[in-house]
Amino acid sequence: MAKSSARRPTIMDVAERAGVSKSLVSLVLRDSPRVSDERRQRVLKVVQEMGYELNLAARSLATRESGTIGVLVSDLHNPWAFDVADAARTVLEESGHTVLFSAVTATGRGVDQSILQAFRDLRVAGLLVVGTVPDTAPFSRAVGGGAVVFVGGGPDYIDTADVVRSDDALGMAMVVDHLITQGHENIVHLGGLGGSVGRARVDGYSAAMEEHGLDRHIQVVDADFFQESGYVAAQRALTSSRSRSQRPTALACINDLAAIGAMTAADERGVEVAITGYDNIALGAMPRLGLTTVDPDSSTIGVLGANTLLGRINDDGDSFVHHTVTPQLVVRTSSLLGL
Repeated sequence: MAKSSARRPTIMDVAERAGVSKSLVSLVLRDSPRVSDERRQRVLKVVQEMGYELNLAARSLATRESGTIGVLVSDLHNPWAFDVADAARTVLEESGHTVLFSAVTATGRGVDQSILQAFRDLRVAGLLVVGTVPDTAPFSRAVGGGAVVFVGGGPDYIDTADVVRSDDALGMAMVVDHLITQGHENIVHLGGLGGSVGRARVDGYSAAMEEHGLDRHIQVVDADFFQESGYVAAQRALTSSRSRSQRPTALACINDLAAIGAMTAADERGVEVAITGYDNIALGAMPRLGLTTVDPDSSTIGVLGANTLLGRINDDGDSFVHHTVTPQLVVRTSSLLGL
């Protein structure tokens, strides 16, 4: 007796059973509006009956163009990155593309080359990179010099890539202006690390302090975008001066996660100090935290980044685009402490 085949059904098998062409099945699977509803339903019924699964790798290798777009997130610990990526995903999927997500950095090893190789093998149509990465070149190679857009990172890539980012210097200046209106002068910035985003936020803090004539109080304690880093930096800032009069009355943190770490340090020391963040992640809005922060307009960054990528995929123009999104200050209870 002949042994039954266990092979997976192919797109040709689906086309044959549905009585349509292979190209029509492909159009249905890409949700093309060019297919009538009657034919679409017929093909989808056969797909379900046969248990056909679209092989993205095979489709990419069989054609010079792929309907797949990679969204690469540089920091899986920061909810801000997922706010941006989720907004971008909606736009990309509505344009008919398949979206694949992945982390882009390996701890302590920089850019994860194995991830980029996987996207290279798939011949993705483009890459959307969310957050700060050390170099643009590996991403460009992953798409053969094709479409890559960087969103939410710093200004490093402006001359070499399409960039959509928040005006980080302006956002941090808004924080300083707010704290000064609350009566604070001894404002310490926890930040400076984390690439050009960190540097831009330091620049905004320093410029605003100078503008208000508070040069003598400018102090930056090294911190990056992680909660533990904010905790350690706050401990240093709150113990660097023994006298109460010299102790900072406000900590302007590089982002919300660092601010949450700073809150923990202040609570442990029993110190009342105004604390602010940056990114406006959902956790910061909880009444228990009430974190004053900067809203970088993550949704707009994601949507604008996705549309910039789609435009780059459809247009091989040489000039790079640079979009800066204006942030907004969100005032909550963490910065409204009495002096």
